[in-house]
Amino acid sequence: MISATALRYFAEVTRCGSYRAAAEKLCIAPSAISRHVLLLEQEIGAPLLERGRGRSALRLTAAGEILMQYTITVDSEMERVRSDIEALKGERKGHLRLGVPESFARDFIPEFLARFNQRFPGITYYVEVAGSTRLVEMVGNGELDLSLTFNPPAASDVRHLYTREVPTCALVHIDHPLAERKSLRVSDLAEYGIAMPEGAISAKRLYEDMFAKARIRPRKVLSSNSYELLRSVSKAGMSIAIVCEHPALGGQRGGFHRQIPIVDRNVTHETFTVCVREGRSLPIIGLTFIDHLLKEFEAMESA
Repeated sequence: MISATALRYFAEVTRCGSYRAAAEKLCIAPSAISRHVLLLEQEIGAPLLERGRGRSALRLTAAGEILMQYTITVDSEMERVRSDIEALKGERKGHLRLGVPESFARDFIPEFLARFNQRFPGITYYVEVAGSTRLVEMVGNGELDLSLTFNPPAASDVRHLYTREVPTCALVHIDHPLAERKSLRVSDLAEYGIAMPEGAISAKRLYEDMFAKARIRPRKVLSSNSYELLRSVSKAGMSIAIVCEHPALGGQRGGFHRQIPIVDRNVTHETFTVCVREGRSLPIIGLTFIDHLLKEFEAMESA
């Protein structure tokens, strides 16, 4: 799944001829651009840029030429979308069907919808709160216009417009013995009570594999199919909850809890995406909503 952010950074490096020049234009660190381009090359499975002799500018490989042509096509299509949106003018009406995981129902979507509704007050919404497997299925079936997902299952009828890797963390109360740690290993969790996901929570298998690879049997004191309940009992001091860093909020160190990254070779980080049905033409208001949503996520990722 190719990241829209990585594509944008790759295109800017190509246009500017160097990572440093692209970084200055985008106002971000050169290392961030280099990291995204490297991930893009790993996803494509081929080098995209090479440096000529001496100190000459970067140039595209054959694979890079193909990908650059793709980005030009995408940019052209986006211009068409912008033109359609301009044509919308005062006709700011429509109905949007949106899918979100439980964690977004409280922390991000209400505020985002309120801001979008101020700009487009004629829009009505249906919001489905469910696990990612169900949400991907509903997008593929045309029951939803778009969805936010974690660790989505492979589906040929679904296209991911935005993809982001999010770190796995331990959520603890501020009085917990681990609360002041900057990072943790899986072995650090062995002696403490854990709240673990069950049911349709997409991270269930990842967390179980994490402990299995570390040869640790977690002291499971609570399990639930509610991600928010897992977070809440941890914040109340009952146990540690294994969670992913919220894509819209980042690491949390406020209030009465701490979210500490688990830095360990046994951890597989989670994947967050925004997806739509492959080949489906969304109404203009749906495209407008997606445009605002992706810009907000990309701005938070670059911050």
